[in-house]
Amino acid sequence: MDDMRTASEFVDIVLVFGKVRLPCHKVVLASNCEYFKRMFLAGMKESQTDEVVMNGIDCKTGVLIVKYLYSGSITVTEENAQDLLSASNMFLLSDLKDSIEKFLSKRIQPPNCVSLLNLSHFFELQDLIKTSRKFIADKWDDLSDESIVELTEDDMEVILKEHECQENNFLRLQSWVKSVDGGEERFPRLLENVKL
Repeated sequence: MDDMRTASEFVDIVLVFGKVRLPCHKVVLASNCEYFKRMFLAGMKESQTDEVVMNGIDCKTGVLIVKYLYSGSITVTEENAQDLLSASNMFLLSDLKDSIEKFLSKRIQPPNCVSLLNLSHFFELQDLIKTSRKFIADKWDDLSDESIVELTEDDMEVILKEHECQENNFLRLQSWVKSVDGGEERFPRLLENVKL
């Protein structure tokens, strides 16, 4: 089917990602992607046209997504994971989103653990949230203050409860409170999670 797409045989829609135009088949898009199914069945203007501009997705990611919809396979890399995650979220591709979540879970490191935790909240990746929080609690003493201050209040509370060294918890909490807007007001509540 992808061969027919690339040869522009029987295509009935063109997806436009930036300057890249990808001829496609509505039936393939709709059968493999809930987003397109809803778009074409809901009578939206896109269902009546032969061209749809896909805003918010760059051309490299658009090409990968279309190939995925035609083949069911995709190569997730550290370079494309976040863009693919955003696209899979937009296109309601839960299987792809799950694959990216597993991919990211295997790549948590001290320099990226807090940013991955924040990303997992944004895209509601529950397994990655749990894995990131555990990683942070396990590596708590090795993380920089710069990364710690990027934690949300809820994450800070969970990690304080999980980490065992209470003296380090107190020091980290002090650093977090000093660096976060409104931290002083949150200090008493978070201090309840530190046993001195």
